[in-house]
Amino acid sequence: MPAGLPHHSRIEQDPLHVYAYDLVGGRYQPVADAAEELIVEKPFDTRPSLRDIVP
Repeated sequence: MPAGLPHHSRIEQDPLHVYAYDLVGGRYQPVADAAEELIVEKPFDTRPSLRDIVP
């Protein structure tokens, strides 16, 4: 059962990888899957380099 958050991400650290999800029709749908640069449009358009944001 979704928590009701409209957007969320899961970060794996070994190796570094980010999965981003949007809540659509009561279910979380994957919107991004990145090991280098995360590109998402919601909740705002962003393209961070993962190496710059994770120690």
